[in-house]
Amino acid sequence: MLIQLVVRDFALIENIELMLGPGLNVLTGETGAGKSIIVDAMNLLVGERASSDLVRTGAEKAQIEGYFDCSRCLPVEEKIAELGLPLSEDHTLLLAREVHSAGRSVCRINGRAVPLAMYRPLGELLVDLHGQHEHQSLLRVSQHRELLDRYCGQTVLQQRSLVGKIYRQMIQLQEEYKKQQLSENEVKRRLDYLQYAIEEIDHLKPTPGEEDELKKKRDRLRYGEKLMVFAQEALVELKESDGNLIPAIDLLRRAAEKLEDIAQIDSEAEEMSQSMKDILFRLEDVIEKLRSYLEQLDFNPDYARQVEERHFALLDLMRKYGDSLDQVCAFREEAAAEMENLQGAAQQKEFLEKEYRKTQQEYDLEAKKLSSLRREGAASFSSAVAAELHGLGLENARLEIGFTQLQEPTAAGYDKPEFVFSANPGEPLKPLAKIASGGEMSRVMLALKVVLAKNDQIPTLIFDEIDAGIGGLTLMAVADRLAKIAVDKQVLCVTHAAHIAGRGQTHFHVEKSIDRGKTQINVSLLNPEERLDEIVRMLGGTSDEEVTRNHARQILKSGEE
Repeated sequence: MLIQLVVRDFALIENIELMLGPGLNVLTGETGAGKSIIVDAMNLLVGERASSDLVRTGAEKAQIEGYFDCSRCLPVEEKIAELGLPLSEDHTLLLAREVHSAGRSVCRINGRAVPLAMYRPLGELLVDLHGQHEHQSLLRVSQHRELLDRYCGQTVLQQRSLVGKIYRQMIQLQEEYKKQQLSENEVKRRLDYLQYAIEEIDHLKPTPGEEDELKKKRDRLRYGEKLMVFAQEALVELKESDGNLIPAIDLLRRAAEKLEDIAQIDSEAEEMSQSMKDILFRLEDVIEKLRSYLEQLDFNPDYARQVEERHFALLDLMRKYGDSLDQVCAFREEAAAEMENLQGAAQQKEFLEKEYRKTQQEYDLEAKKLSSLRREGAASFSSAVAAELHGLGLENARLEIGFTQLQEPTAAGYDKPEFVFSANPGEPLKPLAKIASGGEMSRVMLALKVVLAKNDQIPTLIFDEIDAGIGGLTLMAVADRLAKIAVDKQVLCVTHAAHIAGRGQTHFHVEKSIDRGKTQINVSLLNPEERLDEIVRMLGGTSDEEVTRNHARQILKSGEE
């Protein structure tokens, strides 16, 4: 509920602070005293668009702050969490609006600046304004289904929950189907490409790292003849004499023999003799390797061409499918897996279609049950509202619920309920928003609120001059119903009716005064004696008329009872 309302430099208000109580709060005062300006401030607080015209003359900015207790308002706490905003440990919430004379407007939730689009939905959960204002939840057709379902109770709410669950399953199946949804031609083209790529890779059967080894082999074959000449010449000089030269190994053996002879005479030459033997041993190893190398250099033009062709073929694969043969081989595995998935896509697509049709049939069945339950509840709802309207002086009024069938499923079914109203016999039913009379509208809203009070979760209701144009027994009935709503809700009512004011648990008096040449509005909380004087004034009497004072006492006593 709203604990405190602070208004500064707003229209004719310089500074007021109202500490509101639970139950019925009333605002009274002479006509033109400025009561509706306070309602206008509340309207701005809960999200109406701002105008710089609202700033008090001479002031830099107007400020409106509302301090709320949200401890018993779960939707507000859920909305706060959804917006990612902080909520105090004591479950209180501060809404604030600033309107600057230059035209700039600022919205704050618990001190944090937020855009109006984020701010307004929170305000709509906290306060409902009824009267000649736009901020009326019952005029928003989008709210009618929610209100009707709450009125209908757990049976409808549980069925709606079931429909929502099935709806979410349908959406999930749709999303999975879209992921699978490639056209037949696209699937065929993709399969053809993958098949071609796999066959091209499999034809060459590359192995990871083969390109490096092949490059070495290719370079060796490219210079094969030259390498063969060099190897043969080296072998001749080292081992195989051509008749003109003594091979190097023979010369080294002779030298080794001489060194061995020396070592047998002089032991200091043993190290040199052993070193020469090691050289001979290593040289023989080199000669053997050279012979083997020469045998491998048996140059074959056909083989060289095959190596060259494979090298270029592997380069082509790497150009198409990866920077290395490792990547080409990995691509091949991925392509094979994708082919398998695509080949199974048709079966998966068929499965999803069947599951979707099955879920849609289940949804349609449960949505029809929900619609039937709603229509039963709508008939009861209309009767209950009609009874309230008759008690409020609208004896011939009818309020019914029209149902529009939506073409697409929603989480709440196919129904789009809308409250429609007719005040007099022979008049067609019209949407609530088209009710012309402000007093008529207020009574309709009051009747709806009485019927919905237990199920509507908005904690604070404001009625602006709901008594306009009514009197007698109808006025008494309005007072009774406001008191009835105030048992479960916080109600703030701007009124000229003594019987309504007498029911209030907290009574504020609004008056206009002139201070230093400036008009301003003041609001005071009345004590019991001041309240009695105000009820007397509202009855049209003066404080020295004992009959009127006794009447006022009786009104206050009835209100207390």
